Amino acid sequence: MFRSAHNRSENYNNTLGEYQIKKISFLRRLVVDGFDAVPAGHNMMALIEFDITEARKILKAQKKNSKKVSLFSFAVKSIATALNEYKELNSIRSGNRIIEFEDIDINVPIELNSDGEKFVHQIVVRNAAKKTIEEINHEIDMARKQYQQFGDAGKEDKWVLRLMRILFILPKFMRTLILRKLVSNPFNVKKMSGTTFITSVTTIASGFAIPYLGGPRAVSFALGGVTKKPAVVGQDILIREFLSMTVIFNHDIVDGAPAARFVKRLKKLIESAAAFK
Repeated sequence: MFRSAHNRSENYNNTLGEYQIKKISFLRRLVVDGFDAVPAGHNMMALIEFDITEARKILKAQKKNSKKVSLFSFAVKSIATALNEYKELNSIRSGNRIIEFEDIDINVPIELNSDGEKFVHQIVVRNAAKKTIEEINHEIDMARKQYQQFGDAGKEDKWVLRLMRILFILPKFMRTLILRKLVSNPFNVKKMSGTTFITSVTTIASGFAIPYLGGPRAVSFALGGVTKKPAVVGQDILIREFLSMTVIFNHDIVDGAPAARFVKRLKKLIESAAAFK
């Protein structure tokens, strides 16, 4: 409900206009607490455009054949494949220790709806490098359906929701201390939220997306928009489709040279549509 401003000054009333007072939801407060608890790290970013013309053609063809695939699941699979080849980037730092993990567990934020309120909830696609694009897409879709039906995004998600209920009754400083203690342990980070993070605004924005920077992981990703632009292909200038992606490296773990090699490999995987082969 909108309210009208009450003040002796009519001009002030006109300037202020009508307004709403909304209470910040606990889920949003918990997100802010999580940001406060995570160490900032020292980051470097790469803003890259990938030619996804061939990948989009294959996606459209597979959808016509009733396969459940998406550009996002293709990107997740491509990133997981590259990380599987560059395991030093599948790492989490804790003080003077860096834990390099074998499994590529990818944290994916999904938008859910609870009592008419939309919010973002994170799920983890485990062993993503060993799954197909269709399997990854199915897992993300099933997490959404599971939450709408049962109030959790799967068996693994239940203990996270129990933790959230405990945090709900605690004051902010205690929530922050608990979250800080949890994220200081690389094994807890992997268990709760995977070894890397991928978010996407592909369907709602153009250009690059610069996400929140922080955390103990070696690398994280943000998919931006898809745009059409002219490009030189062989001796010709053709209209191609490009995906914008921001790759954020934790410089405490990764140096420039291995970061550049990883990006070069990821570019080749995406532009050749290798994940479909």
